[in-house]
Amino acid sequence: MKNAQIARIFESMADVMEIKGEEPFRVNSYRKVARILGDLAEDIAQVAEREELTGLPGIGEGTARNVRQYLAEGRIDAQEQLMNGFPAEVLELLRIPGLGPKTAGKLMASKGIQSLDDLEKALESGALEDMPGVRAKTIENIRSGLDLVRRSQSRMLLGHALPLAGEIVGKLRGRVRLTAVEPAGPLRRRKETIGDIDILTTTAADGADAEGARALALIGAFTSLELAAEVLASGGTKGSIRTADGFQVDLRVVPPECWGAALVYFTGSKAHNVKIRGIAHARGLKVSEYGVFRGEERVAGGSEEDVYAALDLAWIPPELREDRGEVEAAGEGALPALIETEDVRGDLHVHTNYSDGKLTPLEAGKVAKACGRRYIALTDHSKHLTIANGLDEKRLARRNEEIDEANAALKGITLLKGTEVDILKDGSLDYGDAVLASLDYVIASVHDNFHMGEQKMTERIVRAIRNPHVYCIGHLSGRLIGRRDPYPVNVTAVIEACAESGTALELNGQPDRLDARDVICREAAGAGVKISLGSDAHSASDLALMDFCVATARRGWLQKGDVLNCLTAAQLRKFLRSKNS
Repeated sequence: MKNAQIARIFESMADVMEIKGEEPFRVNSYRKVARILGDLAEDIAQVAEREELTGLPGIGEGTARNVRQYLAEGRIDAQEQLMNGFPAEVLELLRIPGLGPKTAGKLMASKGIQSLDDLEKALESGALEDMPGVRAKTIENIRSGLDLVRRSQSRMLLGHALPLAGEIVGKLRGRVRLTAVEPAGPLRRRKETIGDIDILTTTAADGADAEGARALALIGAFTSLELAAEVLASGGTKGSIRTADGFQVDLRVVPPECWGAALVYFTGSKAHNVKIRGIAHARGLKVSEYGVFRGEERVAGGSEEDVYAALDLAWIPPELREDRGEVEAAGEGALPALIETEDVRGDLHVHTNYSDGKLTPLEAGKVAKACGRRYIALTDHSKHLTIANGLDEKRLARRNEEIDEANAALKGITLLKGTEVDILKDGSLDYGDAVLASLDYVIASVHDNFHMGEQKMTERIVRAIRNPHVYCIGHLSGRLIGRRDPYPVNVTAVIEACAESGTALELNGQPDRLDARDVICREAAGAGVKISLGSDAHSASDLALMDFCVATARRGWLQKGDVLNCLTAAQLRKFLRSKNS
């Protein structure tokens, strides 16, 4: 977490400098530091402890001093000096898609806009319409972008919430004895965005007085954590804090005899819990966070399995508790055997340093092998995506030669030659068929022209699906959660085309994508379309994003047989050949 926190500070410092109009080389140096720290797999505190900060690329003595100060004090003098007299709310403008630091600086200088509220008022009054170089379309994009930010303002990505909860639990374990502890709510269901984080814990059952004292100790330890920027509540059974990022975290301490009932109650969606209570009522029972009761008698509550069993239901995996048919399936013994992390043999979307990744093919193979992968597809961008250093045919050939060399040096893992080829505006592809035919795995993705109508966008993607050399459609909706809405596309038509042609649909593990989303994956699998899991890794740490793929796959009711990555390398090659047979 410290790596990400410090990276965000340097990124925001770069934004402020660019808004102020400082020299581009200085701005870019801060952005490079943010990128290096954000991609660093090792804990930055350990690097600092070994006094090896200046050995990192782009980290000079001044930057190292800033990092050491943050680790020691939780603050950086240089940041405070930079922010002196600068309205911090201006940085909120940068959350609007397409509104960069230079535009934010112009809005601030010419219209006095210093916050999202100021911008909203300016849009309502028409104050932006006379700004030089600002067209009606630009204003409309800003308006829709502001709406997107407003909708996502109070929520954090699963990729942020999960490690934050893990850090909190880890710190609590270091201070007090925990009998059991588990995140609950949407986080336990692995929803793509989270509002507040709920954490449940319990104490040992050896007397009410000791139990109450331990509960107070747990709450005290929780509210005194250094990441608690504000304590919202601190009582005998519940504590609430707000982090520096503005997110609320609640810790509840429940008695051991209520542990399972509390987990069921605080994990399920509102609709799931209503369905459960209805089933209980029909059986003359009552369900609450304290247990399952027949009159005054508690008949279950210590474990989740007992709670569901008291209602004649099989235990329901947390990811399914959304009232999408899981309760009925649990009553009929028809719940799916959901995919597990251990089932995943390969990663089918990885970028190397040939395009916009950080690792060489050999390095990617070594890291992926350490993650338990047996194969990975190296799918660097094609030439059209210049912003991502896309490969022309000559550079692609050189990369393929390096993959051959890496495969010769590696044991226990296979590197597949692949590409993430751009689907151009008319549905044609960025490489010719001869190039695509020479590759092991081809993902076709939309990376531009997002504002086409639904029919044209659907036709564009379907044309790519029908190319015999395309094995997978990448991040179907093109969304970036909280930053860019999905483009319009007829999902059912795309799934039908995939089913007809034997083309897979990707589930992209980047936390701001998780695309195709859970309900689309379920629809696709129901139509016989295979799902391809891809971390979309650009660095060593990104290879761990496969966990988010699996979490979303489970929310989509996917089983091992629905997912390409659960095949062996030989089975995968056989499946891919079948598209052309």
